[in-house]
Amino acid sequence: MNITYQLTLNEYQEAVSFHYKNTKRPLFISLFAGFATFMMLVGTDFNNPRQVIDNMLVVFFALSFYILFTRIITAYQAKKVYNKSNILSSEVTLHISGKGINLDKKSHHKILEWNNFLKYLENEKYYIIYTSKYQFNVIPKRALDEKQQEELHAYLNKYLAT
Repeated sequence: MNITYQLTLNEYQEAVSFHYKNTKRPLFISLFAGFATFMMLVGTDFNNPRQVIDNMLVVFFALSFYILFTRIITAYQAKKVYNKSNILSSEVTLHISGKGINLDKKSHHKILEWNNFLKYLENEKYYIIYTSKYQFNVIPKRALDEKQQEELHAYLNKYLAT
């Protein structure tokens, strides 16, 4: 099966965002929220309504800033990686078979065998295939027809753990 596509910057940024949603980042945000709330509860005199409101606002804005800051940094880093990479921004042809994935069927590059990949994730727009904990390849579903999606899904289920 051959898949040809060119990944856009927006698609890459969405895929990176999807990747981070499936890591420990939500846990860190929860821990930060819990710590901020705990500090607010410990340092608040509940007999003073103004101090209660002020501390709640501080916690709210601290959490909002943290979440917004991590999203901005993620988008910036993804854009930087995309712009520096020749492979991400150019047209790619993947040849996928039972042996593995080859970047270009016509070239004589080595096939990346399935044991080089750790796992895959998918959502409604992308397949993300991991080569390490933080390195992955993005295959947009728009580049595949229904039959190719079924075939790719069969390969991924057979050779990789979700």
